[in-house]
Amino acid sequence: MNGIRAVVVTGAGSGIGRGIAMHLAARGWGTVLVDTNADAARQVAASIAGPTQIVIGDVAFRATHAAAAGAAERVGALHAWVNCAGITIRHPLHRLDEAQVARIVGVNQLGTLWGTSQAVSSFLDTGWAGAIVNISSVHGQRAYPDFGVYEMTKAAIDAITRSVAASYGDRGIRANAVAPGAVSTPALERSFESAPVPTSARRDLESRNPLRRLAEPVEVAAVVEFLLSESASYVTGQTIYVDGGWGVLLGRDSDDPDARRTEGGSR
Repeated sequence: MNGIRAVVVTGAGSGIGRGIAMHLAARGWGTVLVDTNADAARQVAASIAGPTQIVIGDVAFRATHAAAAGAAERVGALHAWVNCAGITIRHPLHRLDEAQVARIVGVNQLGTLWGTSQAVSSFLDTGWAGAIVNISSVHGQRAYPDFGVYEMTKAAIDAITRSVAASYGDRGIRANAVAPGAVSTPALERSFESAPVPTSARRDLESRNPLRRLAEPVEVAAVVEFLLSESASYVTGQTIYVDGGWGVLLGRDSDDPDARRTEGGSR
């Protein structure tokens, strides 16, 4: 073996996955980039100086993850796996589209399940301690109108992460999840464009966390890097929120001076 630590990153062609892959590669990891978009994956690979392999495939299918594990062997020793591929479809529960539901469950939930299963199997086969990071969401523990299916899949990701930690910790295998809030990605930019006034939509979302801004993909990637590292050797089964404090915010005083209260009054 060439001494290079290999990591599989799904959804590596854009957004958070792209940020994670490039961040880890810059820190010496050999990378396997998994995505359905061949052109996007090649563009990421071209930006990486270290060893890398590309796997074009749908994470909803188990075979894609087997191919990723095989590609990792051509990069180095597989020590880490990041399940990042995911999609968001917003629709009310009383008007669900069966095909859309199957797709979001396939990518988010089954994609993470198959990736986690393959990672654990590979680690057990080699006897190496390995680390898994699954990309969850603030939606895994909090609700937002008309995101029920997406939120179900993200809660499932938190659950499988805990299961790995409980089942394989004695083999030296760790698993954690990272739950981002609003991150500046092409997908989020497209969602802003769906609003009548995109700039207003952006400002509204930025106002929902104490830091009053969107995260950058590298800010998520830095937490992933930590969780994969020996510095996190005693951290497993956790979901780490990278949300600018969104999940702890009960509310804030109104920006409208006419609506701002100076006293309490709940009792």
